[in-house]
Amino acid sequence: MSADPFRLDGKVALVTGASRGIGLAIATELAAAGAEVALAARHAEQLEAAAQLAGAAGTRAVPVVADVTDEVSVAALVAAALDAFGRVDVLVNNAGGAPFKQPVEGIDPAGWRKALELNLTGAYLVSARVIAAWNGQASGRSIVNVGSTISLRGRWGLSYYAAAKHGLAGLTKSLALELGPLGGRANLVCPHLVETDLTIAQQSDSFRRRSLEEIPMGRWAEPREVARVVRFLAADAASYVNGVALPVDGGRGA
Repeated sequence: MSADPFRLDGKVALVTGASRGIGLAIATELAAAGAEVALAARHAEQLEAAAQLAGAAGTRAVPVVADVTDEVSVAALVAAALDAFGRVDVLVNNAGGAPFKQPVEGIDPAGWRKALELNLTGAYLVSARVIAAWNGQASGRSIVNVGSTISLRGRWGLSYYAAAKHGLAGLTKSLALELGPLGGRANLVCPHLVETDLTIAQQSDSFRRRSLEEIPMGRWAEPREVARVVRFLAADAASYVNGVALPVDGGRGA
């Protein structure tokens, strides 16, 4: 273990959905903690800018354009990370999203499948490739999945998202059981509402006011507050934390 268990010096991290918002904050936080970072997302221009920001915060950051819902793209992503760094020690499955609200009877089946592929299947595909590359040598390695407080409960109009994020919780716990005997770990971070450009644009002022009434701390999280929790779970500081679903919600669940 490192002399400072919160540091990630000598580690290599792969972060999906890393071009903006929470994913960019995570990549930057891990880089600042000493990790070399591969950043993955679908849009090349945003991703290149994100990699420059992450690299400026720490050591080396490499952008890899990838679609986590596509098996061929995922294989190329993991191969590119291994080619650039030689290994992956920390995987952060952050890619996801909830682009619409609709009661279950109004959801188009194609939209349901697409949402599950992005929020759940993508994490499975990337995890499977990374774990295979570990070749049974998972000691000191960590997977951190980024879920939501909706991983722990339901919400009107977001049945597809709740189903996927509950599935991500089950995947995380199963990975914890599989990796634990090999010295590896898997955990789930469950943010509530986070101040990103996307969430600010999607939510009305009235929704914001109502949501703040339900949060004891009286505000939404900042992306870096989620990123710091991811850093903790990725680092040796959390070496005996395995299989947890950790809310980052300002007390909303209390």
